[in-house]
Amino acid sequence: MFPYLAQPELQLGPVTITAFQICVFAAVIVGFELVVRRAARLGWEKNLALDLVLWGIGCGFVGSHFFDVIAYQSDAMRARPLLLLEVWGSMSSFGGLLGGMLGLAVVARRKGLSARRVGEFFDVVAFAFPFAWIFGRAGCALAHDHIGVETSSLLAVRFPDGPRFDLGLLELLWTLVIAALFVALDRKPRPSGFFPALFFVLYGPVRFALDTLRTGDERWLGWTAGQYLSLAATAAGGALLVRVLRAGETRPALPS
Repeated sequence: MFPYLAQPELQLGPVTITAFQICVFAAVIVGFELVVRRAARLGWEKNLALDLVLWGIGCGFVGSHFFDVIAYQSDAMRARPLLLLEVWGSMSSFGGLLGGMLGLAVVARRKGLSARRVGEFFDVVAFAFPFAWIFGRAGCALAHDHIGVETSSLLAVRFPDGPRFDLGLLELLWTLVIAALFVALDRKPRPSGFFPALFFVLYGPVRFALDTLRTGDERWLGWTAGQYLSLAATAAGGALLVRVLRAGETRPALPS
């Protein structure tokens, strides 16, 4: 089993900086750098790529909080509606994905990009995402904010009150696999849309399974909001993957 580690914290006067906050900041920096550099290698104008990724990150943070409050804290929201506006508070991964994708798509279209070009930029973002997600889920694992059911599995964490799954840790391990696979597959040109499709095909089913192990989350007809979105993501990713593979068009090879 994995050992239990209390979340490290740094006290700077009245301010407490947690390992989770540092990991989230690292995730943003890593994702930003990878997207901008990959976009430049594919011929995207630098300022345009910067604008798109910054809007995507900003809308991702807002969507992350909105979704978390609406899907997982509905009782608290009804008691205190202003909770929805506290965007510096709780976050949800699927909410961040949806908010970031929606914000990026809207801004890209307002800048006059065609649907095809928007799709090409999504491909850049999707390739970079697992590498940033490693840091985000490392933060979740250190904060222990996704506690699972009690278990004697070798993948359990030895919490003070007994072994149980830490879902942030499990998702971190799976994200490492996805990132390694993306690196291997990127050695040859792939059709535009390949990486978003593959990510959702790989992430959706595992996320659905992990959510069955969650404790304390609000459920809708027996499933968490994340499980419904996991099914939708898997179906959308599968349909897109079939479409791009049938099209057979590949992007030019990235310059070395």
